[in-house]
Amino acid sequence: MWYKAGLAFLIIFLIIAIIVTIYYFIYAIRISLSKSKKAPYISTFDRHLTIMKNLEIKPNATMVDLGCWDGKALRFFSKEHKLKLWEWYDINLYAILKGKRLNRHHHITNINLYKKNLFAADLKKYDYIYVYLRDSQLAYIEDRVFENKKKETIIISNSFQFSKHKPYKTYKNNKWFETIFLYK
Repeated sequence: MWYKAGLAFLIIFLIIAIIVTIYYFIYAIRISLSKSKKAPYISTFDRHLTIMKNLEIKPNATMVDLGCWDGKALRFFSKEHKLKLWEWYDINLYAILKGKRLNRHHHITNINLYKKNLFAADLKKYDYIYVYLRDSQLAYIEDRVFENKKKETIIISNSFQFSKHKPYKTYKNNKWFETIFLYK
């Protein structure tokens, strides 16, 4: 008899998980097709990480990920480049919970997650700012980011460029169309 209750619980859990997944999939598509200031939740692809292996990141540096989704880029930077402090800001509770679960799975304990708007970040305390946002979202945050960072802070933009500033360095993957832009 107990197995029937367990099976019923499992079926209910799967139905809820499927509904939540469909909801976030539809939400991501709606946001990505709109001109909204909200960012679509798209994880950094492994082919982007391949390009970012070539970045010259200072040891013991600090980094923030603005609009991070699940924090894949920060986990990459924490393993590959040995930063001193990693933080990420996102307003999506689902993304934060998924990021925390993935951090536990990868045994990463020194990343701070904040369920806050990215404008709550004190950008002057970071050596690197990582963004993977569409051009419309970059245009929305551009003035705030460039006016409130330290002079020597490097901004790493995945795939999209800021409209008012020119990158000082660009990394391209010839096999794909992915590009990483660096700004000062």
